[in-house]
Amino acid sequence: MSYRERVVPAGDAELLLREWGTDGPPIVFWHALGDHTSLQMIEAGPILAEEFGYRVVGVDAPGFGGSPRVAAERYRMPALVDLAENLLDRLDFDRPVWAGSSWGGIVGVHFAATHPERLAALVLVDGGYQGQTIPEGETLEQMQTHWRAQPGFEFDSWQAVIEASRDDFEPWSPEIETYVRSAYREQNGRVVSIMGPDVFSAALHGIDWAPFPLPALSKGGVPTLLLAAGDSPKPVRRMQRERFAEYVPHAEIRVMDGVPHLMFEARPEETARAIGDWLKSLPYP
Repeated sequence: MSYRERVVPAGDAELLLREWGTDGPPIVFWHALGDHTSLQMIEAGPILAEEFGYRVVGVDAPGFGGSPRVAAERYRMPALVDLAENLLDRLDFDRPVWAGSSWGGIVGVHFAATHPERLAALVLVDGGYQGQTIPEGETLEQMQTHWRAQPGFEFDSWQAVIEASRDDFEPWSPEIETYVRSAYREQNGRVVSIMGPDVFSAALHGIDWAPFPLPALSKGGVPTLLLAAGDSPKPVRRMQRERFAEYVPHAEIRVMDGVPHLMFEARPEETARAIGDWLKSLPYP
């Protein structure tokens, strides 16, 4: 199933959208943080559209893929919530589902906590429950200095990008290669991350200094599904899930046995059908 692309204005941003399906209740998808784009849904999106009848709208966040970056302060969570609200207004969506992978789940939690009336349901794909990251420096400038010195943001060739990505995206497929390529561009004879260290730092900083959203998420009562990665025996993962369950008792939490953090890449069919089956069990959508 092919996807459609278009660019829409949302507040002070221009966002590239990719869509699977034309009718049915909308699912707005926000991707993970790192060299990711809305094509994280390239294999799961068609399943949700064709088998379950949803219209999946994937967003390239500002500074990722085909969406120009915004000022560093616009990556703080309140600003991203405003951006998401502007996007829903622009699309004229009445209570869509929000689905987010990792960072996209964090943005979704903050949006649902702030505007519960705007969403029909919230799907968190191993995101939105782990708490803060470990900051590499307390200020944005310190974080940027750290990440600018790290490797992995540029490569000698497209082949080098693909070889570096294969271990993170298994099983490999032509669709996954298209997805990986969407996060890079050619520049001065090199292949570089579109996101780059500065956008990465700004987004991390926005996570680390965001207000704690779980009490407000619970109060808002948006139906919530958490698909938690089940490939790690670390006790901290269990503790994070337990804390989320304590704060958001109405959420359904499923541990996906043997499935890693990037579920849409590793198990697209299983992940899409877990989401579709759960959504179909709700009165709406």
